[in-house]
Amino acid sequence: MKQIVFTLSLAFIAATGFSQKSNVTNAALAYKSYEGSLIDQDQEQAVKDILEAKGYIDKAAVHADTKDDAKCLMYLGKINIGVGFGYAMDSSAFTGIDVEKTFKAGFAALKRSKEVDKKERYVDDVNGYANYWRSMMANQGITAYGEQQYEVAMAGLLGAAEYGDVIGIEDSMYLFFGAQAALMEKEYETAEEAFKKCVALNYNTAESVGFLSTAMKEQGKMEEAEKELAAAVALYPDNLDILIQAVNFYIDQGKNEEAEKSLSAAIKLAPDNTALVYTSGIIYEKMGRMEDAETAYNKTLELDPKHTNAKYSLGVFFFNKGADANNEANTYDFNDPQYNAKYDAKIKESKEHFAKSVDYLEKAEVEEPKDVQVLEALKSAYGKAGMVDKFKETKAKIAALKG
Repeated sequence: MKQIVFTLSLAFIAATGFSQKSNVTNAALAYKSYEGSLIDQDQEQAVKDILEAKGYIDKAAVHADTKDDAKCLMYLGKINIGVGFGYAMDSSAFTGIDVEKTFKAGFAALKRSKEVDKKERYVDDVNGYANYWRSMMANQGITAYGEQQYEVAMAGLLGAAEYGDVIGIEDSMYLFFGAQAALMEKEYETAEEAFKKCVALNYNTAESVGFLSTAMKEQGKMEEAEKELAAAVALYPDNLDILIQAVNFYIDQGKNEEAEKSLSAAIKLAPDNTALVYTSGIIYEKMGRMEDAETAYNKTLELDPKHTNAKYSLGVFFFNKGADANNEANTYDFNDPQYNAKYDAKIKESKEHFAKSVDYLEKAEVEEPKDVQVLEALKSAYGKAGMVDKFKETKAKIAALKG
């Protein structure tokens, strides 16, 4: 009896294995029919064919006899990707199928097919299939990107990169511009995934890091975005562009100390970079490091004597110092025997600051004579400095500019 059971078991196993190979064959036939339907532009039949193919291949893909078979995996890949195309034709026919997951699994199956195909019986078929679709989708994506059709560009370029990965090609450019298209379409998760690949491939690293942090910030992943930037800075400490990306991120997040550290590192690499030096002055002011701020603004003017913003910032800087000195004078105790001397000295200091404020703001006005913000600050400085005629004149200029 045991021998009979054993023999029957072997027969069942053999029959089951044959059945699974038959499923692979039937899946292949259904897939070829699907390809023919696409050529005939018969979308309804193409959807039926790909669903039939999926039914067969799904059975073979989980069976021990065929799940690691190169041919089975090749068709599993093609069919799963075909599901994605079928969904685009008629989404209602794919109810209950996680199409995105299935589509991605298709690429993994194609790569797995090549890995297990020790005799390389199907490698050329897989590569030929992937190369055909890579070219098709890349051309579609590039054209769409140029026409600012970013949804199509995203699908085309990132799809082309997926096919390139199957072949063994690192399509960094397709990933980068596909990710940019995803950003345009506010597909932030897709953009994040693609830009991470760009960073890993060291492609346009600084821009990729910056765009990656943007995609992550848009998803509320502030801590993760900061970690990505910190990792990039640690990996490329001498990359000025990456440091600038970090500075911008920290400024945007109001993290002045972190911004100052990245900015200092950037200035060491580019000490004559006017924008960096000027920005350091702004950060120092926010941190209350007023002497450092003044030094930074003056350094900016050494580098660029016509830098209007630096002149304006110094004008406001001294205006505030004058106001602070004036306010301090008004806090002195009248009963203090030294009151008059202390008060007069502080008021004198205040006037000196206001005079410096006027000087810098007048220089800023020379560069930007129609800048209302500069003129408003200058008017206030004239008022504090007691320059009544100049105050009235500037007030009239502002009124004329405002119409």
